[in-house]
Amino acid sequence: MAQEPEHRMLFDVRGRRKRVIQVIYVILAIIMAASLVLLIPGLFNGNQSVDRSASEANLKRAEELQTKHEAQPNNQNVTRELIRARIAAGNSLVEIDTTTGAQTVTDEAQSQYQLAAQTWDTYVKESKDQPDPAVAQLMAGTLFNLAQGSTVAQFQQNISDAARAQAFYAENAVKEQDKGGVNAAGPLTQLATYQLYAQMYDEAAQTRKKAIAATPDKTEQKQIEQTLDSTEKDAKRVGKLIKQAKKQAQKDGGKSLENPLGSLGSGDSLGGTTTP
Repeated sequence: MAQEPEHRMLFDVRGRRKRVIQVIYVILAIIMAASLVLLIPGLFNGNQSVDRSASEANLKRAEELQTKHEAQPNNQNVTRELIRARIAAGNSLVEIDTTTGAQTVTDEAQSQYQLAAQTWDTYVKESKDQPDPAVAQLMAGTLFNLAQGSTVAQFQQNISDAARAQAFYAENAVKEQDKGGVNAAGPLTQLATYQLYAQMYDEAAQTRKKAIAATPDKTEQKQIEQTLDSTEKDAKRVGKLIKQAKKQAQKDGGKSLENPLGSLGSGDSLGGTTTP
C-alpha cells in the first residue's frame, strides 16, 4: 500500500515507531471488536446465518482429534491441534447477520470455546508450563472473547485464564526480543490489558513498566501509557460492577451472579445493575 502524504498522517509510523503503533491499534481493535461485535445471542432479529458446511467440517475434525487425543493423551502435537480445531469449530458456529454483518456467539460456539479451554488446561500441565507461544496467544484471545458477555460468576475465571495464557506468549516475546527479535511491547501491553480486567492491578503495573521499557521510543511509550490508562479506567468500572453484583447476590440467593457482564471497553453494566 502506498504511503499517504505526510500531512494526512495521524502518527509518524516510519522507522521504529511503526511496529508498536500497529500493535496498539490491534489491541484497541480487539477490545472494540469484542465490545461491538460479540453480541449476546438473540439481540438482533435480523437474518442470522451460519456456514453449516464449514462448521460441520470443523466439528468433524475436532471430534476426530478428540478421539485421537484420548488414545494418545501425552501426544502434545495432537493436543495442540485439538485446541486449534475446537477454536476453529467455534468460530465457524458464530452467526452472522446477513443484513448488518453483526456477529453473534451462539451457544454452540461457546461450547466449542469451552472445550478448547478445557483442553488448554490439560495441555499446560502436559507441557509443564511451557506451552507453544502461538497456541497460548490464540487461547488468550479465545478466553478474552469468552469473558465478553459471560455471567459475573464466569467472568473472573475466563479473564484470569486469558491473562495467564497471554503471559506465556508475552514471556516468550521478551526472550525473543533479548535475542534481537521483534519488540515485545505489544504482547506485554496486551497482557497488561487482560490483567487489568482480571483486577490484577499490581501485576498489571509491573507489566506496564516492562512494556514501556521494551521500546526506547518516547512516542510509543506515550501511546502505551494512554492505552493502559484508558483500559484501567474501564477495568475499575467492571470491578465496581462485580462488587455490586456480589453484594446483591447476598440478597437474592446468588441470582445476580448469573447476570451477563456488559462488554469490555464500553459503558455497559451487569444485567440490570447500573453504576451509581
